[in-house]
Amino acid sequence: MTAPERRPGNPVRPPETAEPIARRVLIVSADIGGGHDATGRALEERVHGLWPGSRVGWVDTLDAMGPGVGPTFRRTYVTNVGSTPWLYEFFWSSLWRHRWFADASKWFTGSWAGRRLAPVIETFDPDLILSTYPLGSAGLAWLRRHRGLGVPVGAWVSDFAPHPFWVYSQLDLGVVVHPAALPVAAAAAPGAALGVCAPPVLARFRPGDRADAARSCGLDPDRKAVVVACGSYSLGSVEEAVAPLVEIGDAVQVVAVCGRNEQLADRLARLDAPPGRLVVRTWVDDMPTLLRAADLLVTNAGGATALEAWATGTPVVMYRPIAAHGVANAALMNAAGLAETARDPAALAAVVRSRLVGPHPPHPVLAPSHPYLPDLGLAAVAGARAPVETPPPERERPPDPVRRVPAAHRPASWPLRPQDAFFRYVQSATVAQQIGVVLELGPLPDGTALTSGGLAALLARRLPAMTTLRRRLVSRGPGRRPGWVVDRYVDPAAHLVEVRVAPGDDGSAAVDRFWSEPLALDRPPWQILLVGGLPDGRTRAAIKLHHCLGDGLSVIAVIQRLFDPVTARPVKPVGPVPVRDGAAPDRDRAAPGGRVRDTAHRVGRIARGLARLAGQGRAPATVLNRPLGSPRRLLVTATLPAAEVSRAARACQAHASELMLALTAGALGRVHPGSAPPRLRAMFAVSHDLRRRAPTQGNWTGAVTLDLPVRRIPPGIRVAMVRQSLRTALHSGEPEAAGLVMRAMGALPAPLHAALARRFYSSRHLNVIVSYVPARMRSQVLAGAPLIGATPVVALAEGVPVGVGVLRFGDTFEVGALLDGSLAEAGPAFVAALHAELAQLLAEVDRAPAADDRAVADERPVDVSAVVASGPPGRGPAPPEMPCG
Repeated sequence: MTAPERRPGNPVRPPETAEPIARRVLIVSADIGGGHDATGRALEERVHGLWPGSRVGWVDTLDAMGPGVGPTFRRTYVTNVGSTPWLYEFFWSSLWRHRWFADASKWFTGSWAGRRLAPVIETFDPDLILSTYPLGSAGLAWLRRHRGLGVPVGAWVSDFAPHPFWVYSQLDLGVVVHPAALPVAAAAAPGAALGVCAPPVLARFRPGDRADAARSCGLDPDRKAVVVACGSYSLGSVEEAVAPLVEIGDAVQVVAVCGRNEQLADRLARLDAPPGRLVVRTWVDDMPTLLRAADLLVTNAGGATALEAWATGTPVVMYRPIAAHGVANAALMNAAGLAETARDPAALAAVVRSRLVGPHPPHPVLAPSHPYLPDLGLAAVAGARAPVETPPPERERPPDPVRRVPAAHRPASWPLRPQDAFFRYVQSATVAQQIGVVLELGPLPDGTALTSGGLAALLARRLPAMTTLRRRLVSRGPGRRPGWVVDRYVDPAAHLVEVRVAPGDDGSAAVDRFWSEPLALDRPPWQILLVGGLPDGRTRAAIKLHHCLGDGLSVIAVIQRLFDPVTARPVKPVGPVPVRDGAAPDRDRAAPGGRVRDTAHRVGRIARGLARLAGQGRAPATVLNRPLGSPRRLLVTATLPAAEVSRAARACQAHASELMLALTAGALGRVHPGSAPPRLRAMFAVSHDLRRRAPTQGNWTGAVTLDLPVRRIPPGIRVAMVRQSLRTALHSGEPEAAGLVMRAMGALPAPLHAALARRFYSSRHLNVIVSYVPARMRSQVLAGAPLIGATPVVALAEGVPVGVGVLRFGDTFEVGALLDGSLAEAGPAFVAALHAELAQLLAEVDRAPAADDRAVADERPVDVSAVVASGPPGRGPAPPEMPCG
C-alpha cells in the first residue's frame, strides 16, 4: 500500500486493495444546511460497505466549538444569504483576492475548532477521520500541524466548486466531485493532495423508471415534473422561480420542496395556481425517488441537492444562484456542461419550455471522462499514512527518545492526557508499567501450531487500521508532558518474540521472564511473546502494552481487533440516518434547568469524593510492602468456574466483581507472610462512564481505595463487608474525584506532576492492586488459531508487590496474579487459597436458605450511576456489575 501522490492539482491514485478490516471512523460534519450531513451519510454508508463491522461516530463541529456557536453560525449564514448577500460575497471574494486574509481566517478558525475537536478525537479514538465541513477541516489541519494528528484525514467538498476554506495542504486528501474542480482546489491550497470521486451521495440516488417514481411520490406520471429545491433552508428567489413555472401550462407539474422553511411553504400554498400544477412540500425524506420522478431540477446553490440530481440523472438548472458559493458552483457546473443558468423569470421559463415541452431533447447529463477514485476515495485516504509493506529508510526511523532533540527539529506530537502521562511517570527501574493478557491458543486447522511468521503476517495486515499500536512516545521539551506520534511504519517482527520450549516445559518460565523485562520506549510500547513447543499444537501468546497506552478495557479492546470471529457474523444493514455514537455530542440538548440540577449534583458528588480522598491517610504498614529490589516477576493463574461464582454471588446478593474482590482478599489473608493484618488497602479501578470512553486507547478509569478484610472470618461475611465498602466508596463520588485529581495534576509542570504521581502511586497509599475487567472474551481465532483461554495481567506500583486481574472468559473466570520475585514461593499457595475461599463460600451457601433471585451476577457493563441510583449502600437490588477495568 502506498501513500497518495502529493502533486499540486494532480489527482491521487488509490492504493492497492487491502484486507477489509473493521475500522473506527469519525465523521466531522456540521448541522448548517443539509449538505454536510448528506455527504457524511454517503461516506458512512460506503464505510460499512467497504469495511464491514466498522464503528462510525459523528461530531458536529459547531457544537464542539462551544455553547451557542451552532445557532449563531446558522443565524449568521441565513442572514447573510437572505438579507446581506453583498457582505457574504465580499468575504468570499476577499478569501480569493488576499492570500494573507485567507491564511489568517483559516488559522483563527482552525485553532479554535482544533482545540475543541481534540478531546472529541481523544475520546472516540478513530483510525480514520472524514471531514465534510470546512471549519472541521480547518481544525483537523491545525491539529495535524500543531499536535501531529497521526490518523489519516480526508476532506470531502460537498459543493461543486471548492473555495479556500475547503482545502488544506496538511490533510492527506482533499476530494472534489469533478475534474473541473481540481485546478480550483489547487489554487485554493497550493501543495494539497487532491482527488476526484463520484458524487458523494447515498447509493439510493440512481437512475430509474420515472413513471413508477412519480406514482410513488403521488405525482402525475403523464406530466413533466419540475422539482424546485433550494436546500434545507430554501433561501433565495424560490417564489420568483415557482411563479413562471406554474404558468407554463398543464404539461408541467411543479414540485416546490421547502425543507425547513415552513413560512415559505405557507406562502406557496396560498398561490392561486391551477389545480394539479403546483405541489408544495416541506422536508422530503425520500428525495431519491422524488429526483427520479423529476424531469428537471431547479436549484440555486449547487450543493448536495445538485450532486444528488447529477447522480440520479436529472438535468439541473441554476436559477439566480445565491451569493458566493452558489455563484461559483453555477459557473463551474456550466463550464463542465452539467447545468444551465437562468437569471430572470422569463429566461427560466424559456429554458424549461425548450427542455421539456419544446422540440429540443432534454439537456444531457454528461458522462465523466476522468477516472474517479473508487469507493468515494475512502481507500485512498485510509492508505495515505499507513504504508506497512516496506520499511522506511534510515532517515525516517524513530530517534532515540532519550536523546534531547532541539525544538526546531522536534516533530509535532499529540500531548499525553494527564491520566496517561501518570503511568509514564510512575515507571521506575524496578517497576515497569505494563499490562496485558496471556492467551492460550489451540492448533491451526491443519493441526500445526501458530508461528511468529503467521502472527507477523496478521499484524502487517491489521496495523494500518490500529492507531494504538503505532503510537510512539516522544519528548515535547523540558517541563512538558510527553507526546505521541503515530509512526507510518511499524515492523511487526520488532515486536514479536518466539520461544520454543522443551517437552515437559509449560512455558511459565518464559512468560515470567517476559513480564520481568520492561518495554522499549524508542518504538511503539507493546510486545508479543509466542511460546511454541507445547503439546497438541497449542501455543501461548503473552501480549503486553505500556500502561500509558491504555487501561485494562482499552488493552482488551485493542487485542480484540486482532481476532476474527469463529463464524462469520451478519452485518447489520445501514439505514439512511447516521448513528451518532462515541464522541459525537447530542444535538438534542436537555432543558437548562435540568442541566443546572445535574451539574449541582455532580459537583456535590465530587466534593464528597474529594473529602473522602483527603481523609484516607496512609495504607496499613505490613511486611508485604517493601521496596521492590529487582524487576523480576512471577505470574500465577487460577481458573474458577463461572457457574459457581455466579451461584455464590446470587446467594450473597453481590456483583461478580464484588465477590471476586472478596475471594482475593481472603486468599491474600491466607498467604500473607507472618501474621496477616486485619486489612489491606486495595486500589480498585472503576470506569464511571463507559459510553464516553475511548474503547481502544487511553486510561479513562477512576479508582476507589478499599480496606479489604483479610483476617480469618467466614467468607460470606467478608463478601458482605466488601460489598458495603465498595458501594459506599462509589456512592461517595470517589471515582469522579479521583479522575478530577488525575486531570488537575496535568495542569502542573511535568516535573511536579511526575513527583506527585510517584508519591501517591506507591505503598504509602496502597498495599495491593486489584482490577476486574468487565470485557467478556469469547471463543475467537487469532491468525487461524482458536482462542481457548485468556488471563489478564496488571502492573505493580512502587513497594506494591501484588497485582491481581480478573477477566471473564466463556464459562470461567480467569485470575492472573503478578507477584514480585520475592514472593515466588507464595504463588502456588495463592492459587490454592483462592480455590479454598470459593469452596468454603459455596459450602456456606449450600447450608444457608435460598437467596432472593432478584440479585444478579452477570457481566454486563453499566455506569456507576446505576449503582448509586440503587439507593444507599447495601440496600435494594444489586445492579448487574461494577464496571471496573
